[in-house]
Amino acid sequence: MIRKNDICKILAFVTVSSMTVSLFKYADVGASDDISLQSPVSSLEPVVVYEPEDIPVVYMPDEEKSDLRKDSVNIESNTLVVTADVDSSVELLDESTFTYDGTQCWVNANLANLRESPDVDSETVAQVEYATPLLRISYGTLWSKVRLDDGTEGFMLSSLLDTDEIEAPTPTPSPEPTATPTPELTQAPSTSSSSSASSSTETTSATEAQTEATPSYTETDYEAHLYASCDLNVRTGPGTSYSFVTVLTPGEGIDVVARTDNGWYRTSSGYYVKADLCSEEAPAPAAPAASEESSSSSESSSSSSASYSSAGDCSDFASYCTQFVGIPYVYGGASTSGFDCSGFVSYVYANYYGVSLPHDAAGIAECGTAVSMDNLQCGDVICHDYNNDGYIEHVSIYIGNGTYIHASDSRHGVITTSYAGGIATVRRFV
Repeated sequence: MIRKNDICKILAFVTVSSMTVSLFKYADVGASDDISLQSPVSSLEPVVVYEPEDIPVVYMPDEEKSDLRKDSVNIESNTLVVTADVDSSVELLDESTFTYDGTQCWVNANLANLRESPDVDSETVAQVEYATPLLRISYGTLWSKVRLDDGTEGFMLSSLLDTDEIEAPTPTPSPEPTATPTPELTQAPSTSSSSSASSSTETTSATEAQTEATPSYTETDYEAHLYASCDLNVRTGPGTSYSFVTVLTPGEGIDVVARTDNGWYRTSSGYYVKADLCSEEAPAPAAPAASEESSSSSESSSSSSASYSSAGDCSDFASYCTQFVGIPYVYGGASTSGFDCSGFVSYVYANYYGVSLPHDAAGIAECGTAVSMDNLQCGDVICHDYNNDGYIEHVSIYIGNGTYIHASDSRHGVITTSYAGGIATVRRFV
């Protein structure tokens, strides 16, 4: 049963609650129109998005178009947006941290600038035409360090290079300047001699340009059946700069149909082989060996004989190389005033064989044809990895009779030695 005391407490609570609620109508407790917990938009000052006015415009050379890319976003009301211009022509890496490549590339632009440093504002070293082959030494994020066939080095935008071979377009012969007379010839006779001289000069220049574009060799008919005197490289043209096709084994027959005045034979298949590496007589078959050791000795002897004939006269090549013994070691050197290891190899090949090699040990190891030490020949280049870390630290040249020559170090300079350690690969270029 509910007591009277409890009923009184309940009635008192209900009465007080009713009075409290009634007071909300007369007291300012947050419901007034004068107080708002959220400011209307009209009460805020308008936000002005900052738009920089004096940003300099960067003009790129025609063949180095690398437009500034702007990161864009949708600007909503009352939102501050900061935008940045990213110059896609600025190299982000230091040259010393570029990744080594050593890949043959071709220029894919009509005319590409070769620059002194990886920056479009740096000095132009040379202008390289479309389809020109070059060696990419290393590359960064946007630029590549390259070397031309004449040894000129510089930097070029990587977007202007292609690793797929590009064939140079055949030049369209231009009409003779004299075929279309110019108005000056009739209006100003006094200038006719100057105009004729100019036309003559242009004609001569055009003729010279066509002459330079034509390979500097001639072919004459010559039929013979010859034999490869060693592992003989077959190429698409009469020179080591032409593409490699295959390798003929010692004693393999070659049907020759023509010879060039720069020392190559054209075969019946249309490819070319080095004349010095061919023999008129088939190599004598190896005598049956009584043991594996004697067989190896016979093969070694046969390889040695082939190596001497492969250079025409190996002693002549050895004499040429040994004349540089004693020249000091100079880091980065590639002349008779001083060599480093790759500078010496590239100098010898350029001046003795007329073959252009990279002035870089690792680059040399990527060129030519790999051969085994068992088939070593005079003129082969030995690439050394002394630390066995996959990086080529040194290169030397084999000059026959178990002797190597190389630019050793700052204490010894160019020396000959009978020991070659840490051999990673052997490369053949002729």
